[in-house]
Amino acid sequence: RALGMACLSVVLPVFNAQPWLPLAVRDVMRQRLGEGRSLQLLCIDDASSDGSLEFLLELARLLGDRATVEACEWEEEGGAVEEAKRKAACSESQEELSPPKRIRLGTNGDRESTNPALVNMPLRAAEGEDHPSFLPHEEPEELKDLRLRPVTAEEVAAVCLKEHSLKVLTWKDGVNRGQGAAMTVALSKINTKYLAQMESDDERPNQDAYRIMLEALEVNPSWDGVSCQSTLIGWERPGMRRYVEWQNSCVTAEEMRRARFIEMPALHQTALFVTAAVLEVTGGRYRDGTGRGEELGSDVDVPVDYFFWLTFFHAGKTCGKVPQLLFSWRQHPRQHTRTHGRLSIDNLRKMKVHFLLCPGAPAHGRSVEVWSVGRTLEEWEADLNRYPLPPAKVRSVEWKPGRPLPAKEGEDQDEAVRPVRLFAFGHPKARTRVREQVRDWDDRFDWFVA
Repeated sequence: RALGMACLSVVLPVFNAQPWLPLAVRDVMRQRLGEGRSLQLLCIDDASSDGSLEFLLELARLLGDRATVEACEWEEEGGAVEEAKRKAACSESQEELSPPKRIRLGTNGDRESTNPALVNMPLRAAEGEDHPSFLPHEEPEELKDLRLRPVTAEEVAAVCLKEHSLKVLTWKDGVNRGQGAAMTVALSKINTKYLAQMESDDERPNQDAYRIMLEALEVNPSWDGVSCQSTLIGWERPGMRRYVEWQNSCVTAEEMRRARFIEMPALHQTALFVTAAVLEVTGGRYRDGTGRGEELGSDVDVPVDYFFWLTFFHAGKTCGKVPQLLFSWRQHPRQHTRTHGRLSIDNLRKMKVHFLLCPGAPAHGRSVEVWSVGRTLEEWEADLNRYPLPPAKVRSVEWKPGRPLPAKEGEDQDEAVRPVRLFAFGHPKARTRVREQVRDWDDRFDWFVA
């Protein structure tokens, strides 16, 4: 089946993804979409050195005319039109982009990298060359088994459905560029109505997952995307378990939209989107790295997934959720979710402030009240005031649920001058109590942040 006949493209960026990559590829290529439907899997190898590319090339050879391999070139600034669209979403900056930083990778420095995740911010914890890795006493039995007997390309090829196809993309110059660049070049190759993203160490064990999500998207024409609930696999810990439980509780499209300043209401890789909506939101280019002179700030190193969600909702797009566990999110102690500075509380808060205050955002042009306590209150107030387009006034309200409500500042205000209230409370129980006590809550002006 020709690539052009597929209805769904699945983008899978790859960088040193063994031993889990074969499991991710297998789970995508055996998805049952229904009669007359097929998908194309686009794997973008980002200069791997652990055998990931060799696995993909061998799989492509085994699939024969159902697979293609292409070496790609990269333009750092992208097309002028696409870049202009991306900038216009949140700023009017005319500052020229500077050349990317470059570092050397590998024990002999034999590989070059411009990957923002590696060159812009330090890791909060050390990790080895064989990332992701475990200390010996942390390694789950499943991972030990995979290292001793990795899943082979022959085994994956044997379960690939005949209607699906594979496209392997590489960089002509062999430079490691990061997830944003990898996903951007894949996006430029897509000609299907729908697209999804898959992470190279995750799994989709339910073979009907994409079919269920496609059907949900098609019966909800107002949706631009659909996600699903997820479960943890691997190195589980209570904190991440609570995070996923919270994500899974955001089920309706409105709950997801309202939750975006707390955290990501769904993992990016759980979702399936209308391709045209993604092109509109991204301008054909996934953002990855620092602000490069925009209001977001040159010190804010944005993660691809969360920045995409904030841009998606800022653009007025809608995403629903299938209330079923259709995705398995792998956990390990060296994953960037736990170790990278771009996912620090300080960095993520600055990014949220941007999407609260930039033109078209909920608090743009209004005074802001922040309700919280202690360091959280101080840091939100400081970042709001430091933003290049700060609110006319920032009022700090030291309060926590259970205490008497503070006196209002002035009489009931006209809607035109009513402040936006940000309630900065991370625990779900605290947010529930806020809603119970704050009787004048108005979704147009009141938001939870965390």
